[in-house]
Amino acid sequence: MNLEKITEKRKASEEKPWLQFYPEALRNFVPSEDTLTDFILKHNPDHDRAVIEFYGKIFTFNEVLAERDKVAKSLVSLGVKENDKLVVILRAVPEFIFVLLAAEKVGAAIVCHDGEPEERAAAIRDAKAKIVFSNDFITKEDEELYFKDTDLETLVLVSPYTYGIREEMPDYVSAAVEKLYCESSPSDERTYVWNDFLKKGESLEGETYPEKNPDRHLYCSYTSGSTGPSKQVIHSARSMNGVLGQLVIPGGIGFSMKVLHTLLPPALVAIANSILLFNIALGNHLVLSPFCEAEDIDLEFMRYEPNQMIAVPMMAEILMSSKRIPKNYSMKDLYVIGGGADPVHNKWLRRMQSFLRSHGSSAVFSMCYGLSEAGSTVANPHPNADFRNCGGGIPMRGTTISIFEPGTHNELSYGEIGEICTHGPSSMIGYSTKEETDKTLQLHEDGKVWVHTGDYGCMNQFGELFVYSRGHNKRFGGGYLYTTVMENKVVDVKGVDDCFFVIVPDKEHEGCFVPYLYVVPEKGVELKNIESEIRSKLEKHEQPKEIFTTPKREYFHFKTNRRILAAKILKGEH
Repeated sequence: MNLEKITEKRKASEEKPWLQFYPEALRNFVPSEDTLTDFILKHNPDHDRAVIEFYGKIFTFNEVLAERDKVAKSLVSLGVKENDKLVVILRAVPEFIFVLLAAEKVGAAIVCHDGEPEERAAAIRDAKAKIVFSNDFITKEDEELYFKDTDLETLVLVSPYTYGIREEMPDYVSAAVEKLYCESSPSDERTYVWNDFLKKGESLEGETYPEKNPDRHLYCSYTSGSTGPSKQVIHSARSMNGVLGQLVIPGGIGFSMKVLHTLLPPALVAIANSILLFNIALGNHLVLSPFCEAEDIDLEFMRYEPNQMIAVPMMAEILMSSKRIPKNYSMKDLYVIGGGADPVHNKWLRRMQSFLRSHGSSAVFSMCYGLSEAGSTVANPHPNADFRNCGGGIPMRGTTISIFEPGTHNELSYGEIGEICTHGPSSMIGYSTKEETDKTLQLHEDGKVWVHTGDYGCMNQFGELFVYSRGHNKRFGGGYLYTTVMENKVVDVKGVDDCFFVIVPDKEHEGCFVPYLYVVPEKGVELKNIESEIRSKLEKHEQPKEIFTTPKREYFHFKTNRRILAAKILKGEH
């Protein structure tokens, strides 16, 4: 892991040792002053190159802008003004890009949500949104909920078939789409299909738009709520470009990579920014297939044969476990694959790397660090990167990451464990409330505003980041529960195929936590035969209160199902 505790006081924020891994020409990062659209226009090398493919329909960036202009005219015709908010409840369809860029043109912001209907309705209410864009497979009950006690005037429904060509969809995608619909369909007269919405602006002439402003609110998204109530994260074009500018390679990469994107929704900052917008800005060929079932990702992978795929561990697990991918299937053209959302242990990484090599891919599965509050990606892989033992890459070239003593502004030295904090051009404007914002965005004595992430880990003397856990969960009697570190100790016990910890509040000691361990045993292995060996690998404070066996790891919303399992444990329902 190249980790040693440095006794002398040294600050990563001053030394920035990670810059040694970047070419000298890229070390002096200058943030963009552009709007989001202008940034893409400047960096996309060829506006007539295909940038989006959606079930047989191809869009060049010029065509994306043409669709953007149609949406902007319809928004103006419906009375959308500067600083208004539009709620967007869409999967990763082309219309999402059109609405986002149109919102920027008319000076509005989009509010994204992909939660339960009641949560979506609350987002509409809080945003005082008069227009909502939604997939068209909502129920009549959902429609009524959206209009009830809100300012909503127009609901625009987006069909998979508006741009997607039904005949180009394989049977398993068509079947998945049809399963989404129900008998109780929307029918309110204020509800429009996409094409009827576009007609609203066709007769509009001489429209004017607000002055360009990269600091205006543009993209608002809700956090997953994995550590507490969901919060709305607010970004501007400037903060979004703060990520894009660090990701985009000046001059491009010399060719258009085919990038496959499937289920992850653009309500996640990382998807909207580091996947969709980034690849369009780079001029890559972005294939969108948001309607395939999770279990059919392997079929879509083989159908498109991508050069790059973002596959959170849940998706990568589907590829690894697939019985439909032939053993001799070649993945030699897969150059980039990686994920986030869920930490993984060493055994999983070894399995994934072995899977890639067995199919001829030279790609390294990378688990790089990021969070919505910092615009998504804040760390990159680098030459010689090792993602075992909680490795998270190195800070991006214009971002500073360092480790601070919990609850303070005291910066720690290399090898010391503390809270991971970031400073850079991609930091959010804030949450929707000042109180929450002030907890996360903190002005330090160096005059910089740092994002206090609530994640804990350390950094070595080379500037490599190691992410140990979400939250600083203390065990009564002393010691902290770093989940991935603990999983790495357990998973290599003979007879253990997979494992994960669930951390729950200690009912008997306020402010403390208790670990529970879930083990997927190898075939034919019983827990009683391996429990002693498992416990021998863990420190006293890391000992699980109870060990459960499970046939396989369960996922919820693309992450290991820790939150729901924790709730069951607290209720005594496990």
